[in-house]
Amino acid sequence: MVDNLNLEEKLKNCLKSHDASSCIPPVCYSNEEILKIEKDVLFKKQWICIGHVSFLKKAGDYITKEILDTPVIIIRDKSKKIRVFANVCRHRSAKLLEGKGNTSGIICPFHSWSYNLEGRLKGAPNMDDAKSFKRDEISLKEFHSEVRLGLCFVHFENNLEKNLDEQIDNFENIHSKWPMETLVSTRERTFNVNCNWKAFLEVFNEYYHLPYVHPETIGDVYKLPNFPDTTNGAFTSQFGRTSGNGALLENEQQFALPDMPGLSSDVLNSVRYTWIFPNLTFAIGNDALWIYEVHPLNSHSCKVFQTTCFPESTVKLSSFEKLSKQYYHRMDAAIEEDIPALENQQNGLKNPYAEPGRFSPLLEANVVSFANWYSKKLIESDNLSLIT
Repeated sequence: MVDNLNLEEKLKNCLKSHDASSCIPPVCYSNEEILKIEKDVLFKKQWICIGHVSFLKKAGDYITKEILDTPVIIIRDKSKKIRVFANVCRHRSAKLLEGKGNTSGIICPFHSWSYNLEGRLKGAPNMDDAKSFKRDEISLKEFHSEVRLGLCFVHFENNLEKNLDEQIDNFENIHSKWPMETLVSTRERTFNVNCNWKAFLEVFNEYYHLPYVHPETIGDVYKLPNFPDTTNGAFTSQFGRTSGNGALLENEQQFALPDMPGLSSDVLNSVRYTWIFPNLTFAIGNDALWIYEVHPLNSHSCKVFQTTCFPESTVKLSSFEKLSKQYYHRMDAAIEEDIPALENQQNGLKNPYAEPGRFSPLLEANVVSFANWYSKKLIESDNLSLIT
């Protein structure tokens, strides 16, 4: 049983200032009914970011994903606009596409109904005798989608409570010093982790664990960060200096690629960590952008999409294939150290005697910002009374 009144009081402790806030209550990391509320309130009722779309370069380039138990197609149409469709045929509900690739049109593998890149039905064999069948009135289910700085956002409800710019407000201004929109994806990796979706995103956004979980890999690269920027929207962002390249391991700094074109001196030797609520986070440094998009599988496990991006001029270098392997090694090595810590934490979060701790105001600042946003959303939803 969940004590709903006690849960609400604990969530209210997350609304305090950075130096007084408590952590999100442990039950929020292991209760399936709370996860249902999260999916409804945090994911379905607002814009969510579903990753970088630079690898969708040409008309017809597509990738398929499952988001909130909904299979979708993310595709560039003939005008190069990104569209997001439900991955289901309008005839007998067969799944349309798998994986990623390029197509001149979307053809159902079951009965060969065909759709153009804008989602409109163009072909339906043997339907001439169907009474009142109007092919030109049938299209794939399309969701609202927008692209900002190369990142694709989608909204699953027909009625928008806020437009995207209202939700992320000064996001583009805070990231204007980096050429995010022109970067290209060079590797995508997908894996599952046995921890709550929030826990994975939290560990990526805090400095506290670095010397303890990553003592010989990246623990000494990062200096103390600044306090997060003032953000007017559903995201948080923290800038910090580095003693080396944050996208490389401590003992592989000699493999650094060139800096991104046009970077000003005030952002060299630094990394900016940003969390777009609820489920996408990224870090951007001198030469690389690395992204984690996280989706809950259940209350105690999640699916993670990892993407690494570089400037196109860097990718064209003859040395890129060799040097980029060190960047991928760094991404994988850090995750391999994080996962045991996260799975251990998940076991602790299930302990019936677990209680919310206190945050380190500076070292866990992005996590505090998320806890504040998360708790406010859950309290305002008035759904806590439904938890048993």
